[in-house]
Amino acid sequence: MAGEIVRQTPQDCLEGVLTRQETPVGTTVDWAGLRVVDSTDLLALLPAEVPFATSGSTGSPAVWLRTRDQLVAETVALARALTAAEPDALVVHAPLHHLYGMLFGALLPALLGRPAHYTRTVDPLPRSRGRLLVVAVPSSWWLLERSAAQLGRYERLVVTHSTGRLPSAARRVRELRPTMGLFEVHGSTETGMVGLREDDRHEWTLAPDVSFAEPPVPGRRELLAVRSPRLARPAGGGFPARHVLDDVVEPTGDRTYRLVGRGGRIVNINGRRADLRAIEESLRAAVPAASPVCLLVDDPVRGEWYEVLTSGDPGAQQAVEEAALRLLPRWQAPRVIRAAESPQTVPAMRKEAH
Repeated sequence: MAGEIVRQTPQDCLEGVLTRQETPVGTTVDWAGLRVVDSTDLLALLPAEVPFATSGSTGSPAVWLRTRDQLVAETVALARALTAAEPDALVVHAPLHHLYGMLFGALLPALLGRPAHYTRTVDPLPRSRGRLLVVAVPSSWWLLERSAAQLGRYERLVVTHSTGRLPSAARRVRELRPTMGLFEVHGSTETGMVGLREDDRHEWTLAPDVSFAEPPVPGRRELLAVRSPRLARPAGGGFPARHVLDDVVEPTGDRTYRLVGRGGRIVNINGRRADLRAIEESLRAAVPAASPVCLLVDDPVRGEWYEVLTSGDPGAQQAVEEAALRLLPRWQAPRVIRAAESPQTVPAMRKEAH
């Protein structure tokens, strides 16, 4: 990384994320300082339960509680699955207050005793030549593509990716550096890790402690329902016996499946899911004359995003833009709001979207 390296103690980093949901962007933390030897040491660092909040973008905002035993069990499983990576250091782009970031960006380096660099996706990669693990968000692939000439210097490079669609930049990076490892995790805040794969051309395999909630029927498409000892409990509630994700899958065996899509109209925007139907209804209520329609689109940086199509009236388009600024959180903003090419386009796209 360019410039002076700001260092933070692992104790301060862990305290910051657990109490204030902070990610120490711009710092390096050497997790070896905690002297974690095994899972027992890792358990001792955590409170009895850790809360993880959902945004409420696909339902009511909720807090899901995970026990330290659940968090450590998942961290140990990830470490075993990543044995071949054997990183000397990690670059972390994922926010630590999200489950994915907490597991890969704090607990995993603590268990491995490795330094972690907490950087933005516009910051350069470390200049070392050792083994590097990148805890990626969708926009990380843009950085990796820009840094393609440097990637070959690493003895070993593995990139982790969680749940969201891989952006087109990921394919280009893998073509440029075919020896680069890819480690994908499928899951949610409520379930934690559900499935794993190391090649995006292949099917997913259930995590060792996860099972289909019902006997799978190969070839039948359905919402993914699972059982796992790591299912989180809602605040004020007990631990569920099963959980149904909003992902549509097609089982291919007793413990394998293909990820087909999502139930409803869900878009994953940088790791957070938004309901396009709810966004569309909100914009339509604000500007009914514009007949706004939300369209899921591929995005070269984020993997997926959405656009809003309006009636051809420039005034209506501007009104929708103003409504989006007023009604939507910043992270839910559409990629673009544009007028339809013809008055007939909006009704046709609305019918297709629904």
